[in-house]
Amino acid sequence: MAAGKLALCVAGIWICFFAYGILQESIFVYKTPSGEKFKQTTLLLIVEHGVSAIVSLLIILLFGQGSNQSWSPFFKSQGIVACAQCGAKFASNEALKTVSFPIQALAKSSKTLPAMLGCLWSGKTITRLQWAAALGITLGTAGFSMAGKNKGGDIQASGFGIGLLGLSLLCDGTVSAAQEGMRAKKEKKLTPYEQMFLTNIGAAILLLPVAIATGQLQDGIAFMMDNWTILDEVAFFALCSAFGQVFIFLTISWFGPDTNAKITTIRKMATVLISILWFGHTMVTEQWLFVGLVFASVLAEISEKLFGKKKDHGKKAE
Repeated sequence: MAAGKLALCVAGIWICFFAYGILQESIFVYKTPSGEKFKQTTLLLIVEHGVSAIVSLLIILLFGQGSNQSWSPFFKSQGIVACAQCGAKFASNEALKTVSFPIQALAKSSKTLPAMLGCLWSGKTITRLQWAAALGITLGTAGFSMAGKNKGGDIQASGFGIGLLGLSLLCDGTVSAAQEGMRAKKEKKLTPYEQMFLTNIGAAILLLPVAIATGQLQDGIAFMMDNWTILDEVAFFALCSAFGQVFIFLTISWFGPDTNAKITTIRKMATVLISILWFGHTMVTEQWLFVGLVFASVLAEISEKLFGKKKDHGKKAE
C-alpha cells in the first residue's frame, strides 16, 4: 500500500512538473510570425496562482480538507509566504527572458541554496557538506553559463538574468524559513490545502494591481487572444502547476517533507536534461562537465540527509 502511494506521488510530481518545465520554456521562446514574444510575466503568474487557488478550494470543499477554524489569524504568516513565493516565481520567470532555461533549472535544483539564504533570519545551521554543495552548485551554474558564452553553445545568460535568479533563490529561502516557523508553532494549524489556497490567492491578489498598472494584463490577454497556441500552453502550464502542488502536499502528508524534497530535487535535475533534449540545445563539452558538478553537489546533499538520518536512528537504537 505504501509503495503504491509513493509510486503515485512520484509519478504525479514528475509528470506534472516535467510538463510544467517544458511549457514554461516553450511560452518564453514562442515567437509570432512577426517575431513578437510573450513578455507579460505578471499575467502568466496571475493565471497560474488563480488556477492553483481554485483547485485547492475545490479540494477543501469537496473532500473535507478544511481545519474548521477561522483563517484570519493566519493572514499575516500566509501573507509573508505569498509575497515571497510571488517574488520567487516572478524573478525566475522574468529571468527566462535573458537566461536559457537549463541555467535557471540548474540554479534552482538545490534545496540548500535557498535554505542558506533563509538562514540569514531563520537561524538554521548549515553543515560543512551543505556549504561545499552550495559552492559546487554556484560554480557549476556560473561555469555552465560562461562556457556557453565563450565556446559557442546556445545556452547562455546575461548578468541581469543571473541576478534575478539570485533574487528568486533569496525569496525561496524566505518561503522555506516562514514555513518552518509555522510548522514549529504549537497551536492548531491549517491543512495543507488551506495553506495552498491562501498562498496562491494572496499571490494572485498582489499581482493583479501590478499587472493592471503596467499594462501587462490588457496586453497579455490581447496577445493570447491573437495567438491561440500560447493560450493553450498557458492553460496547461497553470493546470500542471496546480496538480503538481496537490501531489506535493499529498507526499508531505503521507511521507513527510524529506521524502518530498528528494523526489522534487531529482525531478529538477532531470528537467535540465529533458530541456536540453526536447529543445535541442547546443552543448559544448565544458558545459556537460559543469552539469556533472552541479548534479554531484545535489546528490551529496541528498546523501547527507539520507545517511545522516540512518546514523541518528542507529544511535537511538543503542
